[in-house]
Amino acid sequence: MDESIRFLLNLQMIADELMIKIPDVQLYAGEDKRILEGICFYQPGMEMVPQYAYIARAEELKEIVVPEEHCSVILLGEVPKAWDNGFHTIIQIPGSQDLLEVMNLCLAAYRRHRLWAEKLQSIVMREGTVDELCIASYVYFQNPLFVHDAQLRIISCPVWREGMIPWEKDEITGLLITPLEELNELKTDSEYLSTLTTKDAQIFSAELRGYRDIYVNIWDDFGNYEARLVICEIENPLKPGQFAAAEYLADLVRLTLSRRGHLDNTYKRTLYRMLTEMIQGKTFSNSEIEKRIAQSKWRMDDSYICIRMDAEEQEGSPGSSVSVCNYVEAQVDGSKAFYHENKICIIINLSINDHYTSDIASILRDGLFKAGFSNVFHDFTRLKHYYRQASTALEYCRRRNDTRWYYSFDDIAMDYIADLCCTEFEAEDLCACKLRKLQEYDGQNHTELFKTLCTYVMNERNTVATSSQLYVGRSTLYYRLRKIKEITGLDAESVAEPVQNLYLKLSIFIMERQKSKKGE
Repeated sequence: MDESIRFLLNLQMIADELMIKIPDVQLYAGEDKRILEGICFYQPGMEMVPQYAYIARAEELKEIVVPEEHCSVILLGEVPKAWDNGFHTIIQIPGSQDLLEVMNLCLAAYRRHRLWAEKLQSIVMREGTVDELCIASYVYFQNPLFVHDAQLRIISCPVWREGMIPWEKDEITGLLITPLEELNELKTDSEYLSTLTTKDAQIFSAELRGYRDIYVNIWDDFGNYEARLVICEIENPLKPGQFAAAEYLADLVRLTLSRRGHLDNTYKRTLYRMLTEMIQGKTFSNSEIEKRIAQSKWRMDDSYICIRMDAEEQEGSPGSSVSVCNYVEAQVDGSKAFYHENKICIIINLSINDHYTSDIASILRDGLFKAGFSNVFHDFTRLKHYYRQASTALEYCRRRNDTRWYYSFDDIAMDYIADLCCTEFEAEDLCACKLRKLQEYDGQNHTELFKTLCTYVMNERNTVATSSQLYVGRSTLYYRLRKIKEITGLDAESVAEPVQNLYLKLSIFIMERQKSKKGE
């Protein structure tokens, strides 16, 4: 038999079974590893090896030298002092128990575990499915169990019980997925986030769902979290020996997933590593980029948009971001989503999907995210620049106290330009002095020449529109324009000059913006 699927027990598994039949059973765990190949009676003078559990009466062990190697012992009577060292694993049974009866109970327990393992081995050897493994394990664990991938999509859930996560069907893939509301709950749960780095069977408390789980994370050959086995304490109490059994089942699930290509994500990892390095500023040749995006049927000159949104998770716990990223990819056709520095980056190929807005908006709304959108671009080599646009838009989105879920760079471009301009000069020093002169005149004479000029400029010198907006007659407007020319030298011709016009509009924007900031 392939050693990778060989099943070995630990003494805890036997103890779990004995505790059902015999009262007052005690387990001294010591270094209880899953290494047992069988059970036998101890006979005086025999060598005790780690691979076997030995049934003996206490008096038989009192006179012998305690082995230096770890031993597993099923002992009838009080544990001899020399053996009470915290190293060996000992099941202590009252001395009044019949030795043969104990042996029969131990063998029955051993047989039950072995029969389960043999079923699993048969499934693996004929290259069966994860679903078959889980179906065969439901009776063994006496509790419902399921396997999900890193995207929290269900790989197998043969038995569903009330209280478990209410999976919903993804219309795109046809797979059962974790609802977004559940994802939101998980990504803010500190206990869940702490589970994303564990390497062996662990307990998940009942705090979140009302019952405990045994879970085992499944990792690929590169150390990437790819899936999870979960056993739910819904029908029967979990037993300590099931931790080792769960690890064995998880190993077989991993092997099965690997055979079926579920863990073969080399392309995905390579692509996302390149995307991450591109937004960090690393340069790749056109041929490198073309090669890596071609497998997604993307081209260099397709239309793209870059989105950045807050992951809103605990630092150092990327698993929640991974789940959100994968959820985005499942819901938004033509998208790639990955996390970088606790921020989620999404790239959407608009040549594949130009109706993405509602899907993204729904994810943002349901996930309580804020996001920034870049402008559309057609040169994939310039990804870092558009990532910066998206990041800038996100910054302004979070800065503004409104109800919008996202801003595009177009929405905040003028604000960004104004802020850049004001890094070197104060706003009042940067803006056209002729506008400030009008403000001063208005303040001294209680006129509205500044407002008049601003309206005139923004209406592209259209007197009809300006009069209407100011609620004044044309004669009043013409009087004000003559007065403006007298004070500033600005007339229709000079206002129309392109550079002057642009400067006036930018100055007006900055001055109005400063006024708004001051709450005037």
